[in-house]
Amino acid sequence: MNETLLNPILRQLGIEKSALGGYEGIIVATAIIMASIIFAKIVYWFVERYMKAFAVKTKSDIDDIILQIIHKPVYYIIILIGIQLSVSCVAVSAEFEDLLSRLISIAIIILSAWVIAGVSDAILQRAGKKLAARTKTTVDDEAIPFLSRFLKFTIYLLAFMIILDQFGIEITPLIASLGIAGFAIGFAAKDTIGNLLAGFFILTDRPFVRGDRIELKGYLGEVVDIGLRTTKIETLDHTYVIIPNASIISNEVINYTLPDVRIKVKLPVSVAYGTEPEKVKKIVLDVVKKVDEVMDDPKPVIFFKEFGESSLNFLLIFWVADFRKKLVAVDKINMKINEEFEKAGIEIPFPCRTVYMRKE
Repeated sequence: MNETLLNPILRQLGIEKSALGGYEGIIVATAIIMASIIFAKIVYWFVERYMKAFAVKTKSDIDDIILQIIHKPVYYIIILIGIQLSVSCVAVSAEFEDLLSRLISIAIIILSAWVIAGVSDAILQRAGKKLAARTKTTVDDEAIPFLSRFLKFTIYLLAFMIILDQFGIEITPLIASLGIAGFAIGFAAKDTIGNLLAGFFILTDRPFVRGDRIELKGYLGEVVDIGLRTTKIETLDHTYVIIPNASIISNEVINYTLPDVRIKVKLPVSVAYGTEPEKVKKIVLDVVKKVDEVMDDPKPVIFFKEFGESSLNFLLIFWVADFRKKLVAVDKINMKINEEFEKAGIEIPFPCRTVYMRKE
């Protein structure tokens, strides 16, 4: 195909004759692109064949993860650089050269940001896991995902700013506008921001952690998740309650897991008037000592608390090794006390009143 036929097609693409003479520039540009593709494939093969094999032999898996993240983006970045270099070998219109250069730069920026974000996240996750393994707290377990998302957001935001600069958009006025808009959005979303700050305080102050049984705003259950905005509680009837964090830090929280999972149980016992108090104490303590869930130390105790309107009232105090077994222990004790009282002829009273009628 002669130059007369090629020129109209090339002009439509914005390509004119090379400064090198004829179409030598196009040939050189094509050669550069082909060379960049070949070089990219060599790098890709080298990483797959040797660097990954070397990484497998190391004790840490962080190098394996980093290689997995970077090897494909590096392949495309090399090719894009080759394309950008090839443009200088052909005489093209200024508009086309500028547009192509910017598009290639944007693609390289996006790929670079993706690599940096991936590598940074991998390092943060691995370092966080090692830190979490050495500490007894769960703050790091909760904070690392948040830091990871924040780090990625920051990297992509910087990449976006650089892309805007490629199009000649002034970043300083944009940042000022974002500041004003951020203030307006912050005022409108003050509840959300309050919940986020409260979530941070919960993670650092640790009034409870995942797995704790707490009572909050009338809800009793186990903490299944502590987020930056809300906390999820699974109640005893297997219902999830989602509570905003700002509401948590402004209310009293009862944590049944602290300082440990033991729990003191106070169980009232009532018998009819005329019953020997010492006999009641002996029967009740004998019953409690045979219940597996009840701890031997501290020892169970029972007190003659008061003379009620229609009963002698006692208070049984004992400890259960695990708060989750409280209801089981109370059930066993009540069942056995009722059985032993029946054998001993001890009545469990119910409220009654004696009414005297006066004749006039």
